[in-house]
Amino acid sequence: MSKLMKQYEELKKKDSSKIYIFQSGIFYIMLNEDAKLVSQTIGLKLTNLSPTIVKCGFPTSSKEKYFLLLKNNNIAFEFASSTPSAQNSSYINIIKKIQNIDLNNTTCKEAFDILYNIQQKLNNIEDKK
Repeated sequence: MSKLMKQYEELKKKDSSKIYIFQSGIFYIMLNEDAKLVSQTIGLKLTNLSPTIVKCGFPTSSKEKYFLLLKNNNIAFEFASSTPSAQNSSYINIIKKIQNIDLNNTTCKEAFDILYNIQQKLNNIEDKK
């Protein structure tokens, strides 16, 4: 949650007029002041994560319902990516490489080398977090 809080605080410094919504598993969540405002306006339950952090949220399956409620209550909001775009780009490149493997013409050694290379790239991405 500390990474989300850091991202939340950075986003609020850039534009405090918006509510920032983060995806966390199968829920969309809002933090601190955003959570308090949304809770008061549309009635979502607040949860204390720590003495200094509160959240509220809704299931991803109810996205349209809550987005409509936010819009109807004139709450400006933005989806905040919970992973930096550079990381997403790295993951996407790895996925594309996997998708482009010609399995019918790949030897066992080539398959091993491909998997090893992917493992190294994933480890590098995780080390940068």
